[in-house]
Amino acid sequence: MRWLTRALAPVALVGAVVGCGKKPPAPNEKDAPNVQLAPSVGPDPKDVTSLLYTPVAAPVYPPVISRSQPIVISNALAQFEERQIVSAEVDGLIEMVATYIKPGETVDPDRIVYHPRDPEPDKAKRTKLKRLSDGDTVEYGDVLMFIDNQQITTRMQGADTIKKAAETARLYAAEGAVASEKQYKVVEESWKKGGAAYNEVLSAQLTLARFRENEANALQTIAKSTADLADAKVQAEKHYIRSRVNGFIRSMDRRAGQFVKAGEKVMEIEATDRVRIEGQTPVENVDVIRAFLNHPTKRVIVEPAVPSAPIAEHNGHRKEVTGIAVTAHPDGPLVVSVGADGNVLVWDPNLGKKPNRPTVPHNLTHPVAVRSVAATPPTAKTMTVITGGTDGKIRLWDVSNREKLPNTWKTEPEDGHTSAVQAVAVSPDGRFFATAAGRDVFVWDLATAKKLYALAGEHRDNVGGVTFTPQNTLVTSSKDGTLKVWKLGTDKAAVLRNIDHRAGAVEALGASRDGARVLFDQGKTRFDLVDPATGQTTGQIENVSSAGTFAALALFGPDDLGPGTTPESEPYGIATIGGDGDLKGTLQYWHAPRGGGRGAEVGRLVTPGRTPVTAAAFSPFSRFRGEPFVVVGTATGGVYLWKPPTGDRKAHTARVVHIDVTDTRYVTVRVEMDNTQLKLLDHSAATIIVPTNP
Repeated sequence: MRWLTRALAPVALVGAVVGCGKKPPAPNEKDAPNVQLAPSVGPDPKDVTSLLYTPVAAPVYPPVISRSQPIVISNALAQFEERQIVSAEVDGLIEMVATYIKPGETVDPDRIVYHPRDPEPDKAKRTKLKRLSDGDTVEYGDVLMFIDNQQITTRMQGADTIKKAAETARLYAAEGAVASEKQYKVVEESWKKGGAAYNEVLSAQLTLARFRENEANALQTIAKSTADLADAKVQAEKHYIRSRVNGFIRSMDRRAGQFVKAGEKVMEIEATDRVRIEGQTPVENVDVIRAFLNHPTKRVIVEPAVPSAPIAEHNGHRKEVTGIAVTAHPDGPLVVSVGADGNVLVWDPNLGKKPNRPTVPHNLTHPVAVRSVAATPPTAKTMTVITGGTDGKIRLWDVSNREKLPNTWKTEPEDGHTSAVQAVAVSPDGRFFATAAGRDVFVWDLATAKKLYALAGEHRDNVGGVTFTPQNTLVTSSKDGTLKVWKLGTDKAAVLRNIDHRAGAVEALGASRDGARVLFDQGKTRFDLVDPATGQTTGQIENVSSAGTFAALALFGPDDLGPGTTPESEPYGIATIGGDGDLKGTLQYWHAPRGGGRGAEVGRLVTPGRTPVTAAAFSPFSRFRGEPFVVVGTATGGVYLWKPPTGDRKAHTARVVHIDVTDTRYVTVRVEMDNTQLKLLDHSAATIIVPTNP
């Protein structure tokens, strides 16, 4: 399939966690998809007695019980409203646009600068500064610009010199006054005894008065110079333009070397300590939300989905990337991307930064364009990549030796398809694989590359996704609006369950690693999590606004229940691709409770230039077994790797400050909240949850 492992990231699906409790009912019967318990044509499941591989019982998770469902406003956007208009306080020449480097801060060497009048002659001992530019983050009190302060520095030096001289004069005057007072007392005592003339007493008294006058003059000079120095320091501080908010530089109006006058704008800073978040919800919810408007105690919950950029990438394809898979090499997975240019690029992202790893992708050259790819899971004996071409042929490649990747395929089965192979998937034990082309789905033995059989012609339109589960089933999704679950035998397969009335435009729908859930597009903005054993809906992920449509594919991550974890603490990780509008060029990452209920978006990958995403796959290793990541391909040939968020989902509270009901279908809700801990970015996404039973 075009989306390849989008239906299933080629990961190990072996092992399942068995929970307790009964199967949960559909949260809303009217929303449950139409389920047929048996196929209308084709083999009867009872006739499939020789199973293709040993099934593993699907876990049964305790259902999530809630008295009432909250109002969920997904894909809400964060924005900052408070800004600091930074102005100059004095006339002068802008010497530098820079700030002091904080202890422990890592700075690009190209951005390190020094003040041109740093008095230290040894450059290595000079104070390092960081050059500032648009978009840089700043904190309250940070210096932003240095204005020439030589005149005020001279004034400060002069005032300081006068002060020091006056302090010395006062010291001498005080010492002289002490000595003069002693002399005066001696002369006065001698006069009383007749040993001295009275004019000597007057002379001693006059000398004492002069010293005290000198001391008073010195104190006056000290006071004046102290005031002059303080005033000069105030004026000098005005030559350092500082931030008065925590935020980021939105724009600069003046640069180094330009003259600025007092009061002129030099910079604008977007304050980030408080943030507003706006989203839309159907207008029938307005009465419930109005009860929260500017309420002194009632608060809504905000779950952030902070956007982030890829951590590794390559642009080796000349045309659209049509499929992606990830190998299970224990010393570091390889990313395999296929494209309309006929290239199959094997790329080592080398997340462990190991030495002597190649940086340029290796090309498994094809004679035709390639539409799909899959890789064997960790349980397979051989690391094999399977590609499907537009010529209908299947090609198998042995990539076990990462140091010596092949230049030609290992096997090319003769019994291929008659049209382009749109999807490939590998069984959990790595022994079988399935391919889809048009309405045909073939099941193959991987070791011999022999076709075992074709599925009965149940689908009425092209099949876009195929996914194996540990329960010895194959899940297929088709443009005919159905999702089918097949029981697999060694010589035939039969439909166990038919789930129809799909209402979305997603071609490849994934299944969870444990086989307990499949994704079902209930509409353009909603996915249901469905139990394939019963056909019941257990949960949803949803973009409420019509601008948040899904496209292309949706897949589960390799989510295990690790040691000491519970189903409640380890939700499913799900990746979805955004369609046109606000979600163009994005991959949304969701956490969905295993026991059912509402899922929440917790992360968002934004491709460079918001280029549409055309393919995606997860690493086969969960966070308990390695370093998880997701990789996407785009319409322009780029391949981008991203690490999804880990850890518990954190919720924060906010206050509803505005409701706009001018639209006849949707109500716009605005909330405000403290952002000092959360640190949402401008135009990042979040989910607003309004409790209906607060």
